[in-house]
Amino acid sequence: MRSDKSPAVSVILPVYNIGGYLEQCMESLADQTFRDIEILLIDDGSTDDSPQRCQKWQERDDRVRYVRKENGGVSSARNLGLELARGEYIAFVDPDDWLDLTYIEKLYEAAVKSGADMAECDIWRYDNRSGRKIYRACYGRMGVPYTLEEHMKYGPTATYKSISRRSLWLDNGVKLPDCAFESPAVYSLMLALSRKTVSVREPLYYYRRFRENSLIENGYAHKDGTANNTLGTEAMDHLISEFKRTGLYERYKDILPGVVIYRLNDILAMQFHRKAEEDFRQMTANYRSFVERTFSGLPDPVYLTWGGYNLNRILTHMDMIHDPFCRFNFSSIPSVVSGAPIGASVEHPNRYRRIMVERDLSGRFWSLLEQERPSVIFMDLIDERFDLLKTGGRYVTLSDAFAGSSLKDMEGTVIHFGSPECEEIWKDSCRLFVGRVKAAVPGIRFVVIRSLLCERVGTPGCLTMHPDTEGIRRINRVLESRYDHLMSILTDGILIDPAKDELYFTDRNYEYGAVPSHLNEIENQAISERIRERIGGLLK
Repeated sequence: MRSDKSPAVSVILPVYNIGGYLEQCMESLADQTFRDIEILLIDDGSTDDSPQRCQKWQERDDRVRYVRKENGGVSSARNLGLELARGEYIAFVDPDDWLDLTYIEKLYEAAVKSGADMAECDIWRYDNRSGRKIYRACYGRMGVPYTLEEHMKYGPTATYKSISRRSLWLDNGVKLPDCAFESPAVYSLMLALSRKTVSVREPLYYYRRFRENSLIENGYAHKDGTANNTLGTEAMDHLISEFKRTGLYERYKDILPGVVIYRLNDILAMQFHRKAEEDFRQMTANYRSFVERTFSGLPDPVYLTWGGYNLNRILTHMDMIHDPFCRFNFSSIPSVVSGAPIGASVEHPNRYRRIMVERDLSGRFWSLLEQERPSVIFMDLIDERFDLLKTGGRYVTLSDAFAGSSLKDMEGTVIHFGSPECEEIWKDSCRLFVGRVKAAVPGIRFVVIRSLLCERVGTPGCLTMHPDTEGIRRINRVLESRYDHLMSILTDGILIDPAKDELYFTDRNYEYGAVPSHLNEIENQAISERIRERIGGLLK
């Protein structure tokens, strides 16, 4: 311990009905290689055995201070921790997560040596159902660090995975607000207030996902169980207010709309498969109203997305509400224009993929087109690369999502991708598709992103060819022919062609796997900027 008896780092844990998960977290804290810490267990009125567990840890380790309070929410617990903390630096840790044993040592040394106000590390995202962990870089992308503005927009916003000077909070009067998504409500502000931020490029924090009864899994419902359909807007309103209160708004006013909209889109993607449809539609409408009154004059078109998952990633960079309800992934044009809907019950371990398989079978595209009446449809043909199943007089897309569903053994005749029969079916279906869309919504514009499977994988300056380059090229030749056919029909369509870009490759460390249908995020952002330049007038 230091001579003044105050610890170097205060670790704050808000505890509420966390039960047995607390033990793993506390063991990882008690065994840290850096010993000059205090651990503040702020019990927010738990009703399980968490108080007893906290008390035992206080008796076991004299660095632990246990405080019990009435239930007031996670922000009130963290704010109380800030008031009680004595350390030069603050570390927030969620009690259902755990730490690499060098977490505090490496972050503290990085902060002290560089004179930084904040030090961050990368994280492991741990799937509580499967035990699988996924690496997530927090400093930047593919070895390229974020600029401050990029960090404010794209950096993972959790208050964990970092330490920060206690004075940064106290001197600027920053507290966590009493609302859902309290961390995004202050994260970008703390970066802007910091004189310097340093990154430790190692995954030292283990974030537990898909824990039963967590706030995320319960859709951040109100205490009485009703849906919270303004979820996230309170946090973003607080963020804007804090930039104004601290005198930083004018400096960052040009980037704050992008910061706010990117965070709202992230929450929409997170909640799409967790909320009832009526609640989700209301939440999206609330988001649009919030953006309109907060940033007047921003484009906010209603649009449909038809294509692969990577197209979703491209569009999230465009500073518009990107509504997952209006997405169609894992589907194909022959499926959506063929025969009567199939009303089969679908089961899938991935809830998002289950919804998309249901959409492929149900013909939901046409009813949603009539309901939303979008001004633009963004398309790529990546998910047209799958075989088709002819069953019951119609076609079903044999996508990755379908292959993982309960319907994977559905009977029918397989029409193989690239075969003459498949190409004839696809081209006939394409003409029908375009005609029906234009008849349903006169004046709708098609924006086609000519995406292909990536032949290269790696990072800038360190690229290799994908092991199945020949297979990728065979698929791409068929896709290129289909793009040509589509654009011959769409005489007024807008084509964006990024496939020859220098950065058109798959990120080796992409969290969902280095698969050829996923681009890296630097290129996705560049494509979004190209789209915005080409079609700005359509987005009013």
